Amino acid sequence: MAAPRPRFASALGSTVREWRGVYLAREGSGRYDWHLAVAMALMVGAPVLVGAATGWPREAGVVSLGAWFTSLAVPKATAADRVRQAAFRTVLLTTTTAVGLLAGDLLWTVLLVSAVLCLLSPLTDVGVTPLITLVMAVGPQSVPDTGPHLLLFAGGSAWAGAVLLVPLLGGTYAAPTAGPRPARRGVGESLAALRGAAREGNPRLRYAVRICVCFTVAYAGLTWLDVPHASWALVGILTTLRPSWGATRTRITKRLIGLCLGCVLTVVLLALTSGRPVAAAIAITVCGGIARPMRGWNYGFWPVFGTPVLILLTETHAHVVWSDVLQRLTNNALGALLAAVTVLFVWPAREERRLPERLQTLLETHARFLERVATVVEYGPPPARERRVRAAQAASADLRTALDRLRGPHPDAVAAVVAADRLRGAITPLRPYATSGLSAPDLRTAASHLDVTAAGLTSLEFDATGRSATGALDSARAAVGAGAA
Repeated sequence: MAAPRPRFASALGSTVREWRGVYLAREGSGRYDWHLAVAMALMVGAPVLVGAATGWPREAGVVSLGAWFTSLAVPKATAADRVRQAAFRTVLLTTTTAVGLLAGDLLWTVLLVSAVLCLLSPLTDVGVTPLITLVMAVGPQSVPDTGPHLLLFAGGSAWAGAVLLVPLLGGTYAAPTAGPRPARRGVGESLAALRGAAREGNPRLRYAVRICVCFTVAYAGLTWLDVPHASWALVGILTTLRPSWGATRTRITKRLIGLCLGCVLTVVLLALTSGRPVAAAIAITVCGGIARPMRGWNYGFWPVFGTPVLILLTETHAHVVWSDVLQRLTNNALGALLAAVTVLFVWPAREERRLPERLQTLLETHARFLERVATVVEYGPPPARERRVRAAQAASADLRTALDRLRGPHPDAVAAVVAADRLRGAITPLRPYATSGLSAPDLRTAASHLDVTAAGLTSLEFDATGRSATGALDSARAAVGAGAA
């Protein structure tokens, strides 16, 4: 009879499986869009291929960099909106690049501009990309003269916008929406809405304040300490800090695992393309085409192919070795750590506004429970299955207790607790290890659906989070119901 595995090995295996599940989970209904892959290869690859052929690789790299950042926005649905989007992105990103180039040595100027951009980052048309172009522009550049650098960057941004206007590449156009556009708020109404959001602890406002505090403090500290490649730590903050702890934790897992793989790929490509501009241009074209659609399909794969593109484009003037790549990875991990600390301790949510986060925990713990049951079905009884049951039960009890403390009733959240109890009730009577009739693939599919729903809760309206969680838990119950029956 085989000896039981040590507890440490079992816990390590469970943690690895959990990370793997989070990393491989798709982004909702996202899919890999090959049209966008072709568009990205054209936007980023064409300039560097032309530059390699004409002997201007550094200048071409700036053009491709402008195209790279502009392409990160999801193309608008109508032709008119897409034109406005391209023009707005070109002006915004070129302006923030100019600030970085001209005011890079003026710390307080950069901090003031970055604070404003942080507070605007929750807006869909702004996001965090302008902050990234700002910090990337501070420091040595491929083209040292500011004027030519900005013209090349703006040209690349406009080129990307022009490519995305092609329906085959940027997506087919939708018909313009019928009826009048919604009226814009006046200054008084906007200020009143802002005061109300501050009183209620609105998640978008809390997110803006958190990212402002984290980014500006980290920027000042890293600049004062003169940390090499500090911009990568700042990018780590911007790409991992999300409105809730559950979403931030998921993004950190996906980004750091993907970045580790991306750094390995970068070292290999640097070795193969060193001193070969044409080979480097081909590598940028291929990786860029693969990377961009990954953002909407599985964010974890985006840094795998995006990292070598960004390093090859920004370091055309320097000889980059593996230790430089490792230092960038370390700085990115530092940024992710700062993001995690910020979301936990800066402006904690009021009890009522924490319901989406508690619902996320409810879904995530039940997803881990289903994964553990699937492992039991496939490989036999691991000793830690009971711990997963207790964690799921504790999440339900914690949410039920929180609901009792709130000012008013929340029937949708109560329904989610009941749905979670039903899901556990379909399996836990089979304890300790009786799993006859249960299907491991169905269990893992249900767990993945719970993870995806949990990650998407923060993008929903507050009143819809309970209904979404209830639907996901009921779907999971139906997926395992045939075996449990």
